[in-house]
Amino acid sequence: MDRRQPYRTEEGIVVGRKALPQGDLLLRFVTPGGSLEALARKGSRPTGRSGRLSLFHHVRFQLYAKGEALPLLTQVELLGKLYGLEEPRRFLLAGFLSELAYRLASPEAAGRVWPVFVSGLRGIAKHEDPLLPLVWAGWRVVKAGGLAPDLRGEGERLKEGRLGKEGVYLGPKGVEALWAILHLPGGEALGHLEEAPLDRLFLALKAHTEEALGPLQAGVLLKG
Repeated sequence: MDRRQPYRTEEGIVVGRKALPQGDLLLRFVTPGGSLEALARKGSRPTGRSGRLSLFHHVRFQLYAKGEALPLLTQVELLGKLYGLEEPRRFLLAGFLSELAYRLASPEAAGRVWPVFVSGLRGIAKHEDPLLPLVWAGWRVVKAGGLAPDLRGEGERLKEGRLGKEGVYLGPKGVEALWAILHLPGGEALGHLEEAPLDRLFLALKAHTEEALGPLQAGVLLKG
């Protein structure tokens, strides 16, 4: 996709929306080609496109970009939406994964981030314990974005991307599960999470990403 053309068509998932004066919407998307922001003119009004631009909706959209100005959304088509994410805890977990994907989906990494992100959202929407797919997808997104921790050291705590005697305590099962997430195919890795300490793996994920990226807004609402 040549993003230098005035008009271009993209496909992505809505991961952020903010109402602006006069009913405009500032939108954030994660796409197979990277993260982007766009402006929907009067998109939050009842006659606008807000129904197709809800959080976590999968959409195809056309943008008009000129110079350094924020691209304008000119058309939008709803491709799909995930049922179940309206449940409060699932919504918060999906928000955390979405912010993480948005921060890490550079043009170079987006092709790896996108399929894991989509799979993770589906899992959060449907799995009996939504924390399990979040932990799996969150660490896989971190790896896709080039921030995987080094698990070759000794110790059962994670700090500054290394195992040692300081940091978030994972325990032996947590270290084993994290190694599986980072190195085994998806189905095999999920099996290692069934009895893993998911809360500690999530806290380690949050701490690890914030050490590298700074505070995550969605992370403030989640304590594990």
